[in-house]
Amino acid sequence: MENAFSHIAIVTKESHDQARELGDRIGRWLAERGVGVQILSNDQNGQGLCLEEPGPDLILVLGGDGTVLSVARKLDRGPDVPLLGLNLGQIGFLTELSPQGWQDGLAKVLVGEYSLFPKVILQHAVERDGEPIAQGRVVNDLVVGRSGLARLIGLRIWCGEEELGRLRADGMIVSTPIGSTAYAVAAGGALIGPDLRAMELCPVNPFMSRFRPLILASDNTVTIEVDHESRDVLLTLDGQSGSRLQGGDRVVIREAERPLRFLQPSGSNYIRKLRKKGYLG
Repeated sequence: MENAFSHIAIVTKESHDQARELGDRIGRWLAERGVGVQILSNDQNGQGLCLEEPGPDLILVLGGDGTVLSVARKLDRGPDVPLLGLNLGQIGFLTELSPQGWQDGLAKVLVGEYSLFPKVILQHAVERDGEPIAQGRVVNDLVVGRSGLARLIGLRIWCGEEELGRLRADGMIVSTPIGSTAYAVAAGGALIGPDLRAMELCPVNPFMSRFRPLILASDNTVTIEVDHESRDVLLTLDGQSGSRLQGGDRVVIREAERPLRFLQPSGSNYIRKLRKKGYLG
């Protein structure tokens, strides 16, 4: 029987002995079943993945959610390849396989017992004096927040041409559905089903403000402007990289043109995962 995937790239967490050793084991297991394999380490600070030609038709990521996020952002201008995660971290909400049961999960995948789910991700552009100075995309969330001293920052928020409000707060989170289980829920936001086309705006410790967490359709454009008097403001992407913002800067956020595709072996269930990870009673 022909395998559902002919070439799988295994991307291991950088400088992680368990990930490297397990990657080698899985690579041998796949090769014995006639699957072409490339094994490479994720360079956390790199801009892309050095994938062989012809490219893989599946990327298996060995690490925690942070490694999955890092790899996912590197597919921005690369091939449209689905991701499958194997959890070697703490939470592992973006992963489907475990170090103990990976053989059964991969066996299902190879015979076609899986589903592919496109997930909404966001792209952003930073504008200064009306000119774009930076851009990129995020899988979980982006945060406009204070970078150090315990002082509030002033923000002004729009949805399209409609002003949503002004607030002083520690910051504002703009989250994807899959990112709603991360910083947003810790800040009081809602959990959003990962199959919805939505984004969530969640203020962080707003002061004397009625701005509540807000879920919008992801085809909206959200703009966050930093007050001219605010200092030490940081734009953080997926909790992994950041850049300084100045007073008057605008961050324009919209749904990315290309969704991110995650592979889910048969039997995986979002509600059961929420319960297992402690998000539900």
